[in-house]
Amino acid sequence: MNIKYITALLASSLLAFSSCSDDKDDTSNPISPEDKPTEQPVGKAYGADISWITAQEAKGVKFYNEKGSQSDMFSLLKVMGGNTVRFRVWVNPSNDPYSGYCDKADVLAKCKRAKAAGLRIMIDFHYSDSWADPSKQNKPAAWKSYTVDQLTDAVATHTTDVLSTLKAEGIDVEWVQVGNETRDGMLWEEGRCSKNPKNYAAFTKAGAEAAKKVYPNVKVIVHIDNGWAYWTPEWIVDQLKARGVHSCYDVIGISYYPSEMLKEESAKNDFNILTWEDGNKTVAQNITKWINKYQKKVMVVEYGYTNSKLAEAQSILTDLMSRTKDIEDFEGILMWEPQSYNGWAGYGLGLFTKDGRPGVVFK
Repeated sequence: MNIKYITALLASSLLAFSSCSDDKDDTSNPISPEDKPTEQPVGKAYGADISWITAQEAKGVKFYNEKGSQSDMFSLLKVMGGNTVRFRVWVNPSNDPYSGYCDKADVLAKCKRAKAAGLRIMIDFHYSDSWADPSKQNKPAAWKSYTVDQLTDAVATHTTDVLSTLKAEGIDVEWVQVGNETRDGMLWEEGRCSKNPKNYAAFTKAGAEAAKKVYPNVKVIVHIDNGWAYWTPEWIVDQLKARGVHSCYDVIGISYYPSEMLKEESAKNDFNILTWEDGNKTVAQNITKWINKYQKKVMVVEYGYTNSKLAEAQSILTDLMSRTKDIEDFEGILMWEPQSYNGWAGYGLGLFTKDGRPGVVFK
């Protein structure tokens, strides 16, 4: 998730090798007092990345159910119809509540809470000390002077360390992301795919193999943004396939942030995306296309929409679920930090109301 990109979007538009196997605030709240936590069938994952949760709690942020009673976010996610959580992990992050936390200890603490709540778990490795996204893929400070071979080893070691710690505590991890929004690779400049595709392939392979050594049945994800743009995942997937890494991962993960900005992107790139319905239709078509072409599962690992239009955000999500529910190898949909409200971290795509209640649900 590129926070600077999304913030600008909102301001301007509202919004080598193969051994792997209207702008009024909408405070509608779709949860009724009678609702009970509901489980989605195993197979389709619905839920959220709530990596900010411990930092928010440390800052005194509270969360509430429909009745206005304070609620634990992990339990609340289940009331929203979710069954899955995603947590990012950074190598040596700061203690900044907005761009820090998310080290191994923090992730372990959150995973324990997720396990207790009966939630499925995805771990998202950024291989950075802070945000990694299409605009930046900064190496951890401790890895700055590493050679390519050393970086490859570091990816494997870091992945193994974090996942082994979780496994030792009885945490079951179902998905592991090897890199975050790696449209042009990771660990720049060495791993920038447009310049050094061989290195990016090696880093991906190292992370994937390490994950599967700890959790043999884990589903490894290669994550790219802009799920509505058919060419974005295809380019990076083809780069990996050409270097023998296609068998190392299982899922193509995409980000999808529908917005008015898509109209501009559509005009520039000859797409026919003029409404969110067009966007959803295109994403659903792309998902089917990639599943068939690459024989991979596909998953929307990030979804968000302006929180001044929660009813519309709900309509988009409900429609997207309807379009994808019968696609056999579609893994599911995760919101990105929906519990962010009242300007937390300057993020405007959280899906809670101004009084801290869920505004969008998987129902």
